[in-house]
Amino acid sequence: MFPEHCKEVSVRSVDFQLTEENILRFLRGKNAYIRTKYFVLNSGDTWAVAAITKRSVNSVLQPIESVRILALPSETRFVHDPSLEVLSATKMGMIREQTGSQCVVVKGWSEHISFFVEEAAELLTVFDVVPPAPSKLVSMVDQVLESELQDRFVKREVVEIDLNDIAAGIDTPIIMFPCRASGLGSENEVMYLDETRELDRSRLDGVTLVGCSLSARIFKAIYGREPKLVNICPRDLAKQRNIQGPTLVKCCKVKEGFEQDGDMVIVPWGTRMSEVAAALRAVLG
Repeated sequence: MFPEHCKEVSVRSVDFQLTEENILRFLRGKNAYIRTKYFVLNSGDTWAVAAITKRSVNSVLQPIESVRILALPSETRFVHDPSLEVLSATKMGMIREQTGSQCVVVKGWSEHISFFVEEAAELLTVFDVVPPAPSKLVSMVDQVLESELQDRFVKREVVEIDLNDIAAGIDTPIIMFPCRASGLGSENEVMYLDETRELDRSRLDGVTLVGCSLSARIFKAIYGREPKLVNICPRDLAKQRNIQGPTLVKCCKVKEGFEQDGDMVIVPWGTRMSEVAAALRAVLG
């Protein structure tokens, strides 16, 4: 369980032991602010969390009708970290897992306080090729989860295919990549498809293209023949590896927005943050 916003959380310091009986006695019969749904109670170095329901009346203060204890001190850990965004379910869920407790109360950025009670994460695989490293797609996913999808607790697994490892297994004299990328290298001669260098027949015979079907089409348009191709399309590779569950990849055949293929969502190679956000909403349901 995770509050939609820290404005739903009322934090109270009390001078009694945080037992279920004492908490119920303290809250029952009181009024609570119209937006309050939860109470985080602190007594000394102990913490507890309770959920409330209120009777709807035409007032900013409404009478508490029922109280449900979510976590007592034995189940709750307190974390103070000014760098943490307590509105991010992913961040809060990860912190709870790190503490090993059922519930974590966090005082984070701007002194905001919220909590996270044990809840299963949604799993996501981010599949990408590198370099450049680290993967830009992974970074964009993290930013989306901390901003536009703050209410989702998502654990991502990263699968990266290193193009340098692929290049190391190629025995032709020349390796051609679609374009330059920081960190690409090989003991073989390296060329780049987008530079459209002139090559005679003997040189063309010694070229292996590390790319995708679109790269192969461009190669044929430039040089008039099919290339020796090592396919590195993340969409194809993820299918070959039979990755299960929600998966995010990129593909240059997707021009804008995203495409969905079962549990896989595919964004453009030079994707924008808004496209990643829309794709994640679709695949996570």
